[in-house]
Amino acid sequence: MSRIDRRAYLKGLGVSLALPLLDSQGWAGTSKGKTPKPPVRLGFMYMPHGVIMDQFWPASAGSFLSSPPPALESLRPVLHQCVLMKGISGVPIAPFNGAPHALELSTWLTAMLPAADKRNEINIAISADQIAANHVGAFTALPSLELATMPQTWKENQEGLNEGYYSHCSFRSPTQAVPAEVNPRNVLYRLFNKQDQGGAARD
Repeated sequence: MSRIDRRAYLKGLGVSLALPLLDSQGWAGTSKGKTPKPPVRLGFMYMPHGVIMDQFWPASAGSFLSSPPPALESLRPVLHQCVLMKGISGVPIAPFNGAPHALELSTWLTAMLPAADKRNEINIAISADQIAANHVGAFTALPSLELATMPQTWKENQEGLNEGYYSHCSFRSPTQAVPAEVNPRNVLYRLFNKQDQGGAARD
């Protein structure tokens, strides 16, 4: 009897489990005469250095669409699909009062503090982006894509917390941080399922 590679078996099993769910979605209904519906996408953007307040926030709710502030002007074509929320407080940081830099990023999408009794380990909560990826990620080429403009290498060791809390906002599980990609070339290869060959240019 021929043997089946375990990796190939698991891949096939994943596809077979996903097929009934795919068929139930609107974008899988082309064969039934329905107009394909693209999958819903969700994006989170974190700005660690904040914004110039009077350049970002509209002067009033009524002027949001008609006279957007300079920082939002480029979004004018899609502003009617946007919602700006202000005054949302983060989680209380006690007992980590001396670790604001470690917590401002790691608690952003988790709304949880790290485990106080495991400070030197990653132990927090699954983040909102990964919760969404678990539900809709099967319908896009990549379940989720984490991007950054620069690597975070600063180490402060505030309150004895793990260094990963300073550089990660996405957590696939309470103990698994998801690193962000800072190299545009690698992002391109990942999106189109290509592998870089020693940095050589590719079509």
